[in-house]
Amino acid sequence: PPEQQWRVSCSTGEGIAPFLEDLGKRVRGLYGSDAGDAPIITRARHRRHLEQCVLALSSFEQLASLGEATPLDLACEELRTASSELGRITGKVDVEDLLDVIFRDFCIGK
Repeated sequence: PPEQQWRVSCSTGEGIAPFLEDLGKRVRGLYGSDAGDAPIITRARHRRHLEQCVLALSSFEQLASLGEATPLDLACEELRTASSELGRITGKVDVEDLLDVIFRDFCIGK
């Protein structure tokens, strides 16, 4: 849906601030309160994944601020990392992650 899409330019930095602002509002709406109360995170695993997500988004923001000098592959990787970290909390598992676990833990001949 259009209300869930943002135009973001890693080349110019245009749209980054509104994207991060809207993302923050959505997360606060789902898991916290707009009154400024921080959500309570009771599981250490969730905290680690959220911290990694925040780090990846911060790195993305720094990369995007470089304008046309932004390495697009690195900027995209930071967004992928942020999404992956959230997916580890919500239960959304990427096929590549699943294959990594299968081949790492279950392959014969190791």
